[in-house]
Amino acid sequence: MNIYNAMNTAKWALLAQQTAMEVTGQNIANVNNPNYNRQEAILEAQYPVNTGRFNIGTGVTVRTVERRFDEYIFRQTLESNYNLEKWKTRETVMSRLDILLNESGDNGISAQMSKMFGSFYNLSINPEGMAERQDIVERGLSLSQKINAVSNNLKTIRSDINSKITAAVTEVNRLSSEVARLNNLIHKTETEDGPANDFRDQRDGLLKDLSSLVDVSYFEQSNNEVVVMINNGRPLVVGQSAFTLSTRTSANDPAVNEILWADAAGGQTNILSEITGGQIGAWITLRDTDVVNSMNDVDRLAATLSRDINRLHVSGYGLDGSTGNNFFTALRGGGKGDISNTGTATIGTVSITNPEVVDLDHYKLTFDGAGNFTVFNSDLGQSSGTYTFSAGSPISFFQNRGISASITGTPAAGDIFYISGSANAGSNMYINSTLINSSAKVAAGATTNSGDSSQARRVADLQYAKTIDAAFSSAGAVNGVYAASGLFTFDDYIGSMIGAVGSSSRQAKDNRELSESISNQIFNLREQTSGVSLDEEMTNLIKYQHAYGAAAKMITTVDELLQTLLNIV
Repeated sequence: MNIYNAMNTAKWALLAQQTAMEVTGQNIANVNNPNYNRQEAILEAQYPVNTGRFNIGTGVTVRTVERRFDEYIFRQTLESNYNLEKWKTRETVMSRLDILLNESGDNGISAQMSKMFGSFYNLSINPEGMAERQDIVERGLSLSQKINAVSNNLKTIRSDINSKITAAVTEVNRLSSEVARLNNLIHKTETEDGPANDFRDQRDGLLKDLSSLVDVSYFEQSNNEVVVMINNGRPLVVGQSAFTLSTRTSANDPAVNEILWADAAGGQTNILSEITGGQIGAWITLRDTDVVNSMNDVDRLAATLSRDINRLHVSGYGLDGSTGNNFFTALRGGGKGDISNTGTATIGTVSITNPEVVDLDHYKLTFDGAGNFTVFNSDLGQSSGTYTFSAGSPISFFQNRGISASITGTPAAGDIFYISGSANAGSNMYINSTLINSSAKVAAGATTNSGDSSQARRVADLQYAKTIDAAFSSAGAVNGVYAASGLFTFDDYIGSMIGAVGSSSRQAKDNRELSESISNQIFNLREQTSGVSLDEEMTNLIKYQHAYGAAAKMITTVDELLQTLLNIV
């Protein structure tokens, strides 16, 4: 009987070492799989048999195949991943903005503007010159086309980002559905057959992919299924069910899409403000803040140039005695509601009523839901007061600033609207076609005297005047007045605009490098626990191979003993 016990012990040893070698082979096969967690066959002695004098073991068995996984490190991996992807995305887009606004060479806005002002200076020296007038028209046309190009390229970048957000939402839905499917497989497998290590690795890989797109967190339930949430707590996956995200065009801004989360009852909630990390979080901030800020800066520059040059040119006289001609096309102004508004209010037509003194700042109106709204000057970063709302009526705050604007419907508490006399000025800026058709209408003087060059000189002097961010006052004036001096010259403002983008680009680069460093540290920690080392696996393979050979030798030895015993009998 003891001989057969020895045979059985050897058999279990063979099976255990064979399983251990299979696990080692799986580790080696997945050495380059970034989502794989090293597995280990956990061996334990089988229950011993009492022989009368001693308890003799009956061999070895594989208790389980354990997955070397550190949940804390994995959570850190998800966090570092969505932070890294956020800053990588920001760096890419901000670099693109930096290149677009780059002022190097003779093709930048500043260079084109200087050439146009120089042409006005030349006209002030020779007010009867036709060549000087033609040069002004050409320089003004080049400047307007350059500003048009920059403004339209910014809109293209914003449209590209919007398309990326839409595509990423589709990918989030796919990944969420896959996580829900694996939840089902893991639950079923671990209930019936034991650890579902490979399925768990696949699920973790999907969570990592999700964290690249959006800031997510998760927790595992007692049934081994995970609940996945956007970091504010809104669920994407609960057990074997996935919540669907969708996009739709914003009613307040047709150029962008909202992101909607559908609950179990089919109700939809706009969650743009809830996503802050990952690629989608970065794209939302870039699309709705950074690119918009650059667009507003270009619009403000174009609008100030148009307003101040037109104000002087329209009162001047051309060589043919004509007057009242704008140099650039008239400003239009504009407004829109915020894409997260929940009320029924909509903005009506915004128009310029006094182009000579129109206020060009960008204003944000925030409603309290009780019939009042607060006006905030986004350019100056300061409040402009609180006012009573009257639906459909022109807003007096803007009437005093040369702008006609009204809002109809009922705004909800927290609803925001944006109004500015400089809206879309960069895209709409163009030299007056009347001057293109007849450059003799370019004004040089304040009188019909052919030798009068005063207006041309005033226009030329605008280049060095601090006209941007001039203080506005409506006191005692129907349409308001501006202080004599602002904060910036045109060149100063362009430098500030480019500097702000450059600073954000450098910040994104610095944060990307920091995030990469943190991510690498976490990766190294993860490799120490879960990574596959070929040297270690080869050592284990040799160890298990020798153990297998020894067990086989034991079977051979027991067989010889049996043969000897049979021969004796």
